[in-house]
Amino acid sequence: MVIRAIAFDGNGVLYYRGEDFVDAVAEHFVRQWTPGLDLGAVRVSFRKAMNASFDGTYGKRDAIARFLKEWGVGDPAALQDVEKKELEYSRRISLFPTERETLLELNARGFPMGMITNTFQSAGEKTRWFEELGLGCAVRTVVSSIDVGIAKPDPGIYLEFARRVGFKPAEIAFVGHEDYEIAGARKAGMTTISFNCPAEMVADFHLPVFSDLLGIMELHGKAGA
Repeated sequence: MVIRAIAFDGNGVLYYRGEDFVDAVAEHFVRQWTPGLDLGAVRVSFRKAMNASFDGTYGKRDAIARFLKEWGVGDPAALQDVEKKELEYSRRISLFPTERETLLELNARGFPMGMITNTFQSAGEKTRWFEELGLGCAVRTVVSSIDVGIAKPDPGIYLEFARRVGFKPAEIAFVGHEDYEIAGARKAGMTTISFNCPAEMVADFHLPVFSDLLGIMELHGKAGA
């Protein structure tokens, strides 16, 4: 195998959050708009609305409006407030140890990088997060499920990434942390690399630490053409 480009999952692989943004949004919603509601049920409700929008059936604003409607809240000010808080909490991302230097080194070696993400954020939104961190090189190609109307593990979302970067799926490594997304990448024909997950997960390679990706690319990668 010769790896010429790398695709990362988003949350859990290319970044993490100290607080689950779904929990944070739910807590804000209950505190600000519906005191006394069962917080656990509200969390489940918001996550369900978010996940249901991943395949692009409806947009993020519609997903949030559906969530509010479920709890009997129709005030336009509530929609605007929850949208604002969702973005605020979503943008609070952190990098894994050794990640920054690894991404910069891979870029210096000439490897195209990007993200394949199940999300109701646009590709542009997630790209901005990394540009603000000085790591725009890691997100030159972002395939967002809500934008393309396909969600992992459907092979179509991986193949869309391959089309955009201009390489065959067999020339692309996908780094993920969930069984289903690793399986989808394998079905699409990509090399699979697991990270931030149990070592027994079935993948072609496993990263105990993020920087181990450099060794894999040293042995199996070839930048350019």
